[in-house]
Amino acid sequence: MFQDEAVITVTGGSGGNGCISWHREKYVPRGGPDGGNGGRGGNIYIRADSNTDTLSDYRSTKNFKAEHGDAGAKNNQYGKAGDDLLLIVPPGTQVREEDTIIADLMHEDDEVIIVRGGRGGYGNTHFKSSTRQRPDFAEKGEPGEHKELTLELKLVADVGIIGYPSVGKSTLISTISESKPKIGDYPFTTLVPNLGVVEIDDRSFVVCDVPGLIEGASEGKGLGIQFLKHIERCRVLLHMLDISRALVDGKVDAQLLIDDYKAIRKELVNYSPALEEKQEIVVLSKADLLFDDITPVIDELKKAGIQIHDSISAPTHKNIEPLLRKLLQIVIEEKKADEPKEVKEDEETPVLRPQATDDRMGAYKIAVDDDGTIRITGKRIEQLVVMTEFMSVGAVLRLQDIVEKIGLKKALKKEMKDEETKVFIGDIDVTEHI
Repeated sequence: MFQDEAVITVTGGSGGNGCISWHREKYVPRGGPDGGNGGRGGNIYIRADSNTDTLSDYRSTKNFKAEHGDAGAKNNQYGKAGDDLLLIVPPGTQVREEDTIIADLMHEDDEVIIVRGGRGGYGNTHFKSSTRQRPDFAEKGEPGEHKELTLELKLVADVGIIGYPSVGKSTLISTISESKPKIGDYPFTTLVPNLGVVEIDDRSFVVCDVPGLIEGASEGKGLGIQFLKHIERCRVLLHMLDISRALVDGKVDAQLLIDDYKAIRKELVNYSPALEEKQEIVVLSKADLLFDDITPVIDELKKAGIQIHDSISAPTHKNIEPLLRKLLQIVIEEKKADEPKEVKEDEETPVLRPQATDDRMGAYKIAVDDDGTIRITGKRIEQLVVMTEFMSVGAVLRLQDIVEKIGLKKALKKEMKDEETKVFIGDIDVTEHI
C-alpha cells in the first residue's frame, strides 16, 4: 500500500551506568578504584534507499528505540556500546520535527542521524585525582534523545503530469514508459502517484503521473491536496487539457479549455507560489477523438495567453515522440542549471563551517516563574544533573562543587527569595541538593 506520510516516535539508547568498584588482589589490601565507564547508547539513522517507494513500513510500527549501552564493570572494563538503529525511507523523504525540517533525503544513500544515544556514565576510576583518592561514586548513563517526527515523501521526478481527472495522464505514462497504472474512464482512477522511466535518444528521464486535480484541491477537495506535494520537486510540468471535456455538439469550445487551464493553475499557485515559476508544457489530449482541424482552437488558446505545444493522442502515438524530445531537452537544461559552477583558479573558494554552539559547563540561563520557581537551562549543566546519582553523597558533593565553580551558586543566591524557593535544572528538582 502506498503511503506518503507517517508520524513516528524515535528514542536513542540510554548510556550504560558507570561502575563503582575497588581493585582486589592478593597482597594489595588497599587497591584503588577500578570501576569502568558505561557504553554509549545507540543512535538512530535514516537512510534513503531506492528499493522502497513508500512509507508503508511505518504505518503500523511507529515507535523506534535504539539499544541501550551496557554498564561498566570492575577491572576498568567499559560497557558495550548499544547497537545503532537504521530506518529506511524512499528518496525524496523529508524528516520534520513540528514545523522544522531537520533532514531532506533527496538522493540514494543520503543518510542522517535523527536522534543520538546518551553518553555512558563515568565509572569511579574516572574521578580519581590527587585530592580525591577513593571516589565512591559513579555517573548514571545519559538518556538518549527523544523526538516525535513526521516523515513526508515527495516523489523525485523530472516531469510531473498534471490535469483534471481522466484527461489521459495514466494512459500517457503507460504508453511512454513501462509503468502500468490502473486506467478507467471515470474520475480518480489513479489513487496514488505513478512513476515511470522514459527512454529516448539513448537518454532517459523520470515522469510522475499525479492523481487528477479539481477546483479546490489546494483546500482539500478531491484527492489533490494529498498529492500536490509530489510535483514540487519536478523540473517541468506537463499540463494536459482534455479535448473531450470541451466538446459541444461535436465542436471544441476553446473557452471551456481556457477555464480548465486557469482552474488548475489557480490550485497550483494556491498550494505553493513556487509552482507558478516551474516550466510548463501544455498539450491537448485525446486528439484521436477529432476529425476537424484543431488549429483554430490552438489559436484561440494562444490569444488567451496559453501556449499550446501540440495536440496528442496516447493510444495512436500522435505527436508523442516530438513531445518527449521537447521534455528531454528541458530536463537536460534544468539539470545543467542545477550543476555547481566551476570556481576560477584566481577566486577564493568559500569555506563553510558549522555554527559554533556553546555547550560549556558554564553556559547556562536562569529564568524565574511567576511563582518564584527558578529554572536553569544549559546543555552541559542539564546533562550533568541527569547523570548524577543523588543517592550518593560523593556524587552530590561533586555536583555542588561544579555549581560553585561555574558561578551558578552565586547567581542563584541573587534570585532566591528564601530557602524554600524551588530550583530546577532542566526537568529535575535540585532544591535540596545545591
